[in-house]
Amino acid sequence: MKSLCSVSLILLITSQGWAGSWYEKKVEGKLLYDLFKEADIPLPALERTFEFLDLNEEKEFKVNLHQEQTTKKIANKDYAVIIDYSKPSSSRRLYFLNLKEGKVEKYYVAHGVNTGEDEAISFSNQMDSRKSSLGFFITGSSYQGSHGESLFLHGLEKSNDRAFERAIVMHGADYVSLDFLEKYGRMGRSWGCPAVSPAINKKLLPLIKNGAVFYAYHKDLMAVTQTSPTIQNVGNDQKNTPENSNKVVLEELNP
Repeated sequence: MKSLCSVSLILLITSQGWAGSWYEKKVEGKLLYDLFKEADIPLPALERTFEFLDLNEEKEFKVNLHQEQTTKKIANKDYAVIIDYSKPSSSRRLYFLNLKEGKVEKYYVAHGVNTGEDEAISFSNQMDSRKSSLGFFITGSSYQGSHGESLFLHGLEKSNDRAFERAIVMHGADYVSLDFLEKYGRMGRSWGCPAVSPAINKKLLPLIKNGAVFYAYHKDLMAVTQTSPTIQNVGNDQKNTPENSNKVVLEELNP
């Protein structure tokens, strides 16, 4: 029997909940969970996502929206996103899960400029840290920003609950490209946003906006996000904390 995860969330119960478990959902006679396992999604991240859906499918989350609080729920149950920040930016580490068909697509995604070079080793929930944040998010609406259409992300855990305030959003960026990878050996970096290529952003944003689960994961840091929610470093070594704001290349200058 799968153990249920412990997630620090402020929840409002609004209905009697889902009668079954996501572990029991099938697509053409095969378990959805098994289909995703075959796609090499990291199992701890996959299991925590399924458990999160089981626990919270019919609940509402209090989130910040501009100068007020509002509520969000998992209204979009067709798709989910997992990012495995244990992998370097030169790997396809964003997993786009089609929960209806049991299919997975993998894409490149950037991390924050102060989270690391190619490897993501330092995460934060602090303002102006220019670092990525770990934990569960729920997607919000889209808006037109400096990178074109972008997607609000509302952090649901202590490690990411300032995401909206920090303007941590999904957006497209030219520095997430094979040309950039070939030139620099890594993807470009954001100011903390999970940036993808403009073409992938255009494809994914309409599918995952307004209430989809979005999970930023690192295999070595999920426990410390609960005990030390402000900042998390691989190895918990402050000397390994990168400060790369002055080491950006031209393509990374626009946040």
